[in-house]
Amino acid sequence: MKFHIQKSVLQDVLQTLISVVPSRATIPVLHNFSFRLEGNVLEVGATDLDQGILQTVEVDGERDGGIIVNARRLLDLVTSLVEPSITTVSFDVQDYVVNVRWSERGYSTLTGFDVSEFPAFPEVSEDSVLHMNASELAFLVEKTAFAVSTDISRIAMSGVYLETENNRVTMVGTDSHRLGLASLDLENASLDQGVIISPKVLRNFLKSVPSDAVVEIRISQVYVLFLYDNVQMYSKLVEGKYVPYKNVIPQNFTHVIQVPTSELINKIRCVISMASLRTRKIRLQIQDSSLELTATDSESGGFSCEELAVAHEGEGSFCIGFNGQFLADILSMCKTEQVKIKMTGSKGASVIEPVGDDLNFSFLLMPLRDFGDE
Repeated sequence: MKFHIQKSVLQDVLQTLISVVPSRATIPVLHNFSFRLEGNVLEVGATDLDQGILQTVEVDGERDGGIIVNARRLLDLVTSLVEPSITTVSFDVQDYVVNVRWSERGYSTLTGFDVSEFPAFPEVSEDSVLHMNASELAFLVEKTAFAVSTDISRIAMSGVYLETENNRVTMVGTDSHRLGLASLDLENASLDQGVIISPKVLRNFLKSVPSDAVVEIRISQVYVLFLYDNVQMYSKLVEGKYVPYKNVIPQNFTHVIQVPTSELINKIRCVISMASLRTRKIRLQIQDSSLELTATDSESGGFSCEELAVAHEGEGSFCIGFNGQFLADILSMCKTEQVKIKMTGSKGASVIEPVGDDLNFSFLLMPLRDFGDE
């Protein structure tokens, strides 16, 4: 195998693929990139068996062939070529020795292995297919993936749930303390059943495609495959049955407040510095059209208080406690001038949603039940 490639193009490809190369693996071949050259088309791959990426690029090819080579060592080499005069890198593979040359006197050699040893990528049928803009997929991921569980004992909640109904695509993420839900209308959107997808593969794919790209998503019983132009990314679906999320979203509320989003975020930032480092709890006291925010930490003796005006629907005063960091994070994703917080009681789930038309996303946040000092 022999070819010449622009250094910047090669570096971009390798940096995309390195995200799925495991730092530790019981199968040594997974520490490698695979290279396959046919004509002027170079295919580069990486996998950890649970997910993988294939990317093709145009090169100046001289001799077809294939090789696998240590991923991190090759990436370190390419990223170290910082001289502005280095614009092209040449690969010449003979007898499993990879000769990499970037100038008349500059070169390195790496030991490679037979490309046939590299795991084959799975075939994913076209039975269940979605087409959407990358920006639409990014919208779904942004509003949901932040809430997935990191608890290894709750496997089904470690991914986002994707389902379709009546040409509407919905994505959900939750860790049982908070939930993000986002939807969009999509022509001919139909999946046989809902599936759970790892947020990591979604984020990796979105980093490798332009926001205006039209992407294809193929889903089988075991895998999901994302395709755009010269990029293919697959991942095993997360196993398990997703939680019945619709059952935990309340429909009736005892108190609803509407408040300027940025102002509330700023008030939370003012008081949270005095909150318990363990719970990050802040207390919201609603009285008529006034919202008082307080935070207390009995261990350090800290206390902080802020107040702002709100539009309030409900009878009498009301008090509820939240993890202030969770609340601020959710508010920052609303990106509207006003936001509504709908509450069912001091122990029930609250719904947080932006104020506006056709925004198609909302959040759920569980309260912290103990209002005592932390």
